[in-house]
Amino acid sequence: MTEKQLFEILKQKESTTLEYKSRIDSPYKIARTLAAFANTSGGQLIVGVNDDKSIKGCSEIEEMTKIIHAANELVVPPIDIIYSSVKVEGKHNILIINIKEAESKPHETLDEQQNRSVYVRANDETTPVTKEMSQVMIKAEKDIDKQMLEQPNVKYLITYLKKNTKITAKEYAKLVNISAYRATKLLEALTYASILLMLSRQKPTQFVLRKW
Repeated sequence: MTEKQLFEILKQKESTTLEYKSRIDSPYKIARTLAAFANTSGGQLIVGVNDDKSIKGCSEIEEMTKIIHAANELVVPPIDIIYSSVKVEGKHNILIINIKEAESKPHETLDEQQNRSVYVRANDETTPVTKEMSQVMIKAEKDIDKQMLEQPNVKYLITYLKKNTKITAKEYAKLVNISAYRATKLLEALTYASILLMLSRQKPTQFVLRKW
C-alpha cells in the first residue's frame, strides 16, 4: 500500500469493515476485533492512527507481535491475517491489517480466564453475541440472497438501517405496518440470509446490517 492509498482510507469513518487504533493496548481486546471482522464481512485494522485520524505512528515489531499472538493464540480457530506497513512523512510507521471474512463461522475469542465468546462487527462496534446468534452463523447462507433484497419491505428496511443503524422487531412492524410477529419472522429470515445480524444480548433484541 502507498502513502496516497492510506490517506484515501483515512477519509472513511470507522465502520463494519474498518477500525483505527493508535496502538494495541491488549492482545485480548484486539483478538475480539480480529475475530469480529472474520465473523462478519472481513475488514481492515489500521494501527498508528488516532481516533481523530491524525497520524501517530507505531512500532511495527511491537504491535505486530501482539496482533500475531492474538490471531494465533487467542482466536479459536486461529485466523489468517495479511499485513503491510506504510511510512508516512518518512518517519511514522502505519500498519494495515487485512482480515478476510471466514468461510466457516464463528471464530471464538479467549479472555484472561480462558472463557470463550463470539464477537461481530455491528456498524462501527465490536459486539458480543449470544450462543443463539453463534448457531445462526453456522447455519446462515454464505451468499446474500439477492432476490430477498428486491422485496419492497426489505429495501425500505435497508434504507432505514443505513441511516439509523439498528432496529427492533416492534420498530420494524410500525415502520412497514405489519404485525410484530411477522416483523420478527422476517428479521430472523434476513439474519439467516446473511443480510442482518441479530444482537439478542440487547433488550429488546436489535438487528443491524451485516455490512454497510
